[in-house]
Amino acid sequence: MNILRKTGPDVFQVGPQMLAHLAGPGAGWRDHALPCADGAVRFRTGRVGPGITLTSSECRLGGDYRSRIDHGAAVGVLAFGLSGTSLFGCGDAALRHTVRAGDVWLFRLDDAPIARLTPAQELAGMLAVKFDLDRIGEVLDGAGLNRMPGGTRAVRLGRSESGADRLRLLLNNGLASPLDRLMAESAALGLLAHWLAPVVDAGPMGDGAPGAALGRAERCGVARVADMLLSDLCHPPSLERLAEAAGMSHARLNRCFRKVYGQTVFAWLRDRRLERAEHCLKNSDESITGIAFLCGFSSSSHFAAAFRERHGCTPAEFRQRR
Repeated sequence: MNILRKTGPDVFQVGPQMLAHLAGPGAGWRDHALPCADGAVRFRTGRVGPGITLTSSECRLGGDYRSRIDHGAAVGVLAFGLSGTSLFGCGDAALRHTVRAGDVWLFRLDDAPIARLTPAQELAGMLAVKFDLDRIGEVLDGAGLNRMPGGTRAVRLGRSESGADRLRLLLNNGLASPLDRLMAESAALGLLAHWLAPVVDAGPMGDGAPGAALGRAERCGVARVADMLLSDLCHPPSLERLAEAAGMSHARLNRCFRKVYGQTVFAWLRDRRLERAEHCLKNSDESITGIAFLCGFSSSSHFAAAFRERHGCTPAEFRQRR
């Protein structure tokens, strides 16, 4: 049975057997390359501990390169863009998730493969920290990252401007000894906890929850819109596009959204951006202007006005109190 096979022009399928082979049974990093007619696709894999593996990849391409990975199990992938740009899609969905240098994304893959398109470029580098969901699934559910239709949920958690320097505890760890792997496991779990902290739990909409009076189609439409907004706070679709995804008019969408969340769609989005900004102010040394743009505000003055309205102080004053 082929564990690595071509499924179309420059599309390579990596299956569960290949993934197990690449990770290997032993300690340390393992170096690999995928077939590529116009460039080089190299990566390293390392097994950290129970249910945790690392994959560091580098692509130097003269043409677009496509791959499709089926983990054969439920996994969560914490992805760090180190250089360049790659596009991802889960299951049969379009390649709509763009991971750029400095981006941090979380992909939850319950039963769906993940497809990657890396356009022609000098260098596209990523680090993927993969967790078995039987280990962290409860944490993801608590963060609102519960199973979605199609078996996946993708969320852009923010940006790590220091890039590889912030990840050196993993990238520079030889994974050779039990102590090395214990330190790497601690660093991987610490990264997951750090980046999940600001994620807002949208909460289930059961019979006793807000919005329960809505019909099932309406509740599903509102949940789909919330997911689209949370997946990338900086680049939200238009209200018309959101309404189309929800299967209703934009006026009806706002009415249904208000019944569930007590706010209109974009008032809710602004609060999620402010919550992300609060986390950045408390936990990073990024500039105020940088945080404003990272959290989707059009300018630092717009950010400052919204922040003062919510907290009664400027972002700089809020940071001084931490």
